[in-house]
Amino acid sequence: MDVSYVNAIVQGAQRVFKSVCNETPSLGKVSVKTHPYTVSPVSVSIGLIGAFEGEIVYNMDESAGCFFASRLMMGMPVDALDDMAKSALSELANIISGNVATVFSGKKILIDIKPPKIRLGATAADFPNVVKVPKIVCVPLHFANGSVFEIHVAIP
Repeated sequence: MDVSYVNAIVQGAQRVFKSVCNETPSLGKVSVKTHPYTVSPVSVSIGLIGAFEGEIVYNMDESAGCFFASRLMMGMPVDALDDMAKSALSELANIISGNVATVFSGKKILIDIKPPKIRLGATAADFPNVVKVPKIVCVPLHFANGSVFEIHVAIP
């Protein structure tokens, strides 16, 4: 996978967290995951099509999911991942992925995004397109409150 793809995804995500959620995450240690693929308790996936095909999976634990949903909903308290919170997380993934597509467009790489799919308690079997990719780049973003938002990039 081209490292510029990962940089574009990180740039898009950091921009969205700063502008939409008023949070500035720090970049953790980027790593490569191999199989067996594992996911966090809360996962939102978005397919990428166009100049290349792949999938981005946004992973977090439940408390981080509540935090991010709350930030997206202008600070409204979120104590559980109900339908409204799940919708907010899906929209956050959609906004980040749309921003990533815009970053790629600026580099003359045209991609489209598929609708987000949120999964609670998922397993690797729930991500058939991801498990086909031998190496998945994992990009953790760390937040001041201790939350971690992991971006898994599966582009062959």
